[in-house]
Amino acid sequence: MVLLACAYPAHALESLRVGSQLLVVGDSAARVKALLGKPSSHSKSSSSQKSSSKNSGNRKNKSAKSTAKDKGEKWQYRRDGHTTIITMVDGKVAHIEDLPR
Repeated sequence: MVLLACAYPAHALESLRVGSQLLVVGDSAARVKALLGKPSSHSKSSSSQKSSSKNSGNRKNKSAKSTAKDKGEKWQYRRDGHTTIITMVDGKVAHIEDLPR
């Protein structure tokens, strides 16, 4: 079991069960706070999304999940032996990650 956890350290999720409620990609920041409370930490992404005409074709091929994960604010929660990271973009949940501690 420990080897399995090491082989797959992060789990990208479309939804997260919080008690009897479900948090899903697209939910508002208010919904996240209502379900999980204040994050133990949060940070703004430092990666820039500058575009140039030469590279714009390559950026369009990048998956939306990867792009969402790389920008926005990351809200971190510690719960039930896991660290959950919610990426917020424009006030909405863009990405959910669940990491074992």
